[in-house]
Amino acid sequence: MDRREFLSYTFWGACGLISLPSIIYGRNTYRTKFSYAVNLPFGEAVRLWVPVPENTSYQKLLHMEVKTNASYYELTADRVYNAPILYAEFKGGNENKSLEVIFDVEYTDRSVDVSKLPKNNGNIPDEAAFYLKPTDHIPTDGIVKEYADRITSGKKSQLEKVKAIYDWVVENTFRDPQVQGCGVGDVKSMLETGYFGGKCTDINSLFVALCRASGIPAREIFGIRVRASSLSKGISSVTKDATKAQHCRAEFYLGQWVPADPADVRKLILEERLPVDHPKVKQVREFLFGNWDAHWVAFNSARDFSLEPPLTSGEKVNEFMYPLAEVNGKLIDKYKLTFELSKYTILA
Repeated sequence: MDRREFLSYTFWGACGLISLPSIIYGRNTYRTKFSYAVNLPFGEAVRLWVPVPENTSYQKLLHMEVKTNASYYELTADRVYNAPILYAEFKGGNENKSLEVIFDVEYTDRSVDVSKLPKNNGNIPDEAAFYLKPTDHIPTDGIVKEYADRITSGKKSQLEKVKAIYDWVVENTFRDPQVQGCGVGDVKSMLETGYFGGKCTDINSLFVALCRASGIPAREIFGIRVRASSLSKGISSVTKDATKAQHCRAEFYLGQWVPADPADVRKLILEERLPVDHPKVKQVREFLFGNWDAHWVAFNSARDFSLEPPLTSGEKVNEFMYPLAEVNGKLIDKYKLTFELSKYTILA
């Protein structure tokens, strides 16, 4: 325990005051309207791909409105994950290329009674079995398999294994605020270097890879925070500006898709300067294994895939949580595009 954690712990203990969030298990429905706006100051031809909220059992895109001077745009989807994409093309010559899209989304919190889950998967449907496969950033062999076997040693059921993986990730990773964006999620590199610091894509990708290596389907879900979290303002305090509010969550499959988010446990620990054994951390840690609070909108689960239409280079993209753009056929930095040239705004 470092000195900062010790001081925080002794303060709470001395005062006898523990501020615990009021957690409600079950389905509460919310509706948020938010916009993505971009101005592209390039004289050359530009191609733009914008992630669009997907329709799921817990979320529905009610309406989408596009305002743009693009020469062409369409709603498309990639051919592997069916990730929804708003694609636009701008001709060269005009240096005032603009696009605004307004999303109106209804979504719920999620709650699964872990005690009622089956101990093991029976017949895994093809849709879930797909998320046992490795990808470039989510390998399931070699050092990943070695770690997975070590972490789950002695655990007899898949439920015991996935809980052991979740606990190990929470206890052994940490949120590194110096990491750009949400991180890369290069699991092999994390394990080979022994550096378990990162942000949500790094931490939750590690959880996903270890689950897959243990025979448990799992996936990252990339999206954006659109309101304050009921668990902690340290997790999300979004009210108006969501430009830097991207977030990756996770799910595992055990008879059904079960939500999890070890990365937000580590964010709580960092932002509120709490030790891992603090009562509030324990409460949120228990909640985020089987539950999500509804402050976030999902885009997709696509990983190491090709956009539709593809990039000029034909290369795959790591994840699709940030808009992407090409200028004259060359991909520009996604963080510059998102943080400097674009803005996400909560409208209602």
